[in-house]
Amino acid sequence: MKRLIILILMVLISTQVEANYNFAVHTDSHPWAREDPKGAQEEIDTLIKKIDGVVNLEAFEPKDINGLASWVEAHTDGGGNTLILTGITPTSIYPPGNAKPDGSILEEFLDAGNTIFNTGEYTFYTSEGPNETNGQDALPNIIDVPEAFVWMGRGPDAWQANAVEMTPTQAGKDHIPSLKKYNTSYPFHVEDYEKSPWELEIALAENKDDDLRVDPAVMFNEETGARLGIFVQTYVGDFPHPGVSWGAIMGEFITNYYIPEVLAVEPTDDKLTTTWGKLKSPH
Repeated sequence: MKRLIILILMVLISTQVEANYNFAVHTDSHPWAREDPKGAQEEIDTLIKKIDGVVNLEAFEPKDINGLASWVEAHTDGGGNTLILTGITPTSIYPPGNAKPDGSILEEFLDAGNTIFNTGEYTFYTSEGPNETNGQDALPNIIDVPEAFVWMGRGPDAWQANAVEMTPTQAGKDHIPSLKKYNTSYPFHVEDYEKSPWELEIALAENKDDDLRVDPAVMFNEETGARLGIFVQTYVGDFPHPGVSWGAIMGEFITNYYIPEVLAVEPTDDKLTTTWGKLKSPH
């Protein structure tokens, strides 16, 4: 009888976890990305094809920024949800010009223990269209790390003409088959986060020539449980290796690592977790 109860609870827990694979993707990419010969829409299609059916995915058209905002607000409480931005930060979730540096819908979503993945442009730099209304202040505002900047060099004014060559780590090789050495423009500088609750959870590619720079990579907030991941953030003049697809890279990461290694092992219901723990206990 006890074995049957355990089996039923395992099914309930599995069902509960699967039901919480809630993802949204905003399909508006920066104009720079649209100049990529591979095409931004092709990359978005690749990503959606890889994860649709594996997760509960809602894809929002570029103009549907209010629909996206409604999704973000509806999926803030409880954590465990994932928002994917492809180079544009909609004004409906973060006001342009950093008009709300604290308490934006986007920041509240992250602070509640959810995940944001970004590609194609400096993290949170740009609003709809070609208007780069947020600039470099948006990232420090949203993650509450004043030192956080993702230029080629480290610091607030460290734009450089040359892209940063990234070499896959062992984790990158293990989880992302399509990842290879490539150029990026806007990597995480790991030192920026040393005095913050954010830590490097996983680096898929890195550059150690100066300070440690990583992209693709995911940062984890030890206080809130939030995650921020970047996947091939590149300026139009610094296109990655022709064989590198950010859609494939992100999709492979989500299916090969993020779901089985992160989402599937994080409890989604305290009562189910407590009951399961008691049943496993020999006492």
